[in-house]
Amino acid sequence: MRNIKLILEYEGTDFCGWQVQPEGRTVQGILEENLRILFQKPVKLIGAGRTDAGVHALGQVANFNTEKGLLVQEIQRGLNSLLPPDVVVRDVQEVAEKFHARYDALQRRYLYCISPQPTALRRRFVWTVLAPLDLALMRKVTQELLGTHDFAGYCLGSGERPHCRCTVKSISLKKVKEEIHFEITADRFLRAMVRVIMGRLIEVGRSHLSTEKFLAFLEKGSDQQPITVAPAQGLCLLEVDYPRAAEHGKGVRR
Repeated sequence: MRNIKLILEYEGTDFCGWQVQPEGRTVQGILEENLRILFQKPVKLIGAGRTDAGVHALGQVANFNTEKGLLVQEIQRGLNSLLPPDVVVRDVQEVAEKFHARYDALQRRYLYCISPQPTALRRRFVWTVLAPLDLALMRKVTQELLGTHDFAGYCLGSGERPHCRCTVKSISLKKVKEEIHFEITADRFLRAMVRVIMGRLIEVGRSHLSTEKFLAFLEKGSDQQPITVAPAQGLCLLEVDYPRAAEHGKGVRR
């Protein structure tokens, strides 16, 4: 049995998220449908993470098992010829038999983009915030999120998980031309965690939320006030990292 790893790019605008649902167009659903056509049998796809409706990806990772002998180049070309234009297979690799796209991931990196002015070309990929923002204050408060914390107060549906502790490994907020780019890397992310952080950061930048109240969510959980959630279109999953040993195994074909 072969284990095939896909690196995927998609525009999330017209998707109801990654995970297959009884109703609605999903990235996993579209991929599994076309993998079935390519391999002439049902294929179960495992994703590194469940991006929400409207969220984009440049480096989503998924894997599946197959007994078919298609070369990885043939799998990539075949899938891209079948998939709609808002999903692209950027790379295909044969990996170790035990590789698991979700459980073997070391960390994930997300990007959130803010535009300070209306934009026609970028409207599907940014949150337009016209109010002036105190970037220096926003940068200062983001550094307090580094390290391991309980992020129950920075997510939706915290009660659905056994625990909400995440380790934020790097975080940055910078101007890129006219836009503001927020990047965050962590070992795991909770539901809507980046969007809740970004929503509250904007409130800090607009002086609608004090830094003390922003950081209090790390200590007191999610019952402080209604959660502010940034819109999905500004968020993109950039990449997922894995330990080398998880991907490479004896006898793996290149």
